[in-house]
Amino acid sequence: MGRASAMALAIAAAMAMPVSASADGRYVVRYGDTLSGIALAHGTSLAHLAGMNHRSEYGLLRAGTLLRVPSRHPEPHAHGYTVRFGDTLSGIAARYGVGVDELAAANNLRVNGILPAGITLAISSSRRSAESAAVYRVVPGDTLSGIAGRFGVDMNRLARLNALHVGGVLFAGITLRIPARFGDSRPPVPTGPWSVVAAIDYWCAHYGVDARFARAIAWQESGFQVDVTSSAGAWGPMQVIPRTWRRVERVLIGHPVARTGDGGIRVGVALLHHLLRVFGGNEGLAAAAYYEGARALRAHGMYPETRHYVADVLALRGRV
Repeated sequence: MGRASAMALAIAAAMAMPVSASADGRYVVRYGDTLSGIALAHGTSLAHLAGMNHRSEYGLLRAGTLLRVPSRHPEPHAHGYTVRFGDTLSGIAARYGVGVDELAAANNLRVNGILPAGITLAISSSRRSAESAAVYRVVPGDTLSGIAGRFGVDMNRLARLNALHVGGVLFAGITLRIPARFGDSRPPVPTGPWSVVAAIDYWCAHYGVDARFARAIAWQESGFQVDVTSSAGAWGPMQVIPRTWRRVERVLIGHPVARTGDGGIRVGVALLHHLLRVFGGNEGLAAAAYYEGARALRAHGMYPETRHYVADVLALRGRV
């Protein structure tokens, strides 16, 4: 058998198998693979895998390419947490009272990178705390976000602790367990005069989104202008259209948000947080979905104008 024929058979065999962690540190790309999907299967971040192979995170990935990959998942730790689907690094950091940067560094992860389900994160035992610190009885008119704000805890963490849906009904009379509050896990309290940049930084800290990415989106959308409306009705610094605003209020935030500059930024950042989760932390795909819509992106891929938009956003990241 010739060398070319042997290679073709090896590639065909690899394409017939599902993506799985490689024991020998090598992986042959199959048709339809993405770098982010391969990173997820091997328990590493997109940035780390791209760096290992001297590739662009969003570049073309040809079938048959041989990639270097981590040979195994990180070893479990005596004091650790096994990641579940839907977890975020910021949420886990808040749960155990550690800084998100500290948690990422301890586990060789990017703060806003992919967090694969099933891996075990090292958690310092000296920083672990009881999950529940208080209880609260819901009264008529209460909202989950209002209660979270009153106690200074994350709304999503409050919902998880009480087996509630963030956008679901909150019945008067039930008793909620309130998560322990950690000073370094809450968003910073804004100081000084309000500004678009300060508001983006605040809501990014709240939702666990990289502020450099959100600022790039806001600059691309509006140039940090507050009271600006597009021909499609998109409004504010993040240029969210009315029907998307209502959906974010109803599904992601759980209550109406005032049509103010700060409210528009909160809605936009909450949407970015959702899209980053949907697309496995891939900022390029999240930006494309923000511009084009997640449904259209899945159905048609990136339109030419979307590719230009994404390239501009990624070029602005860290520069505005």
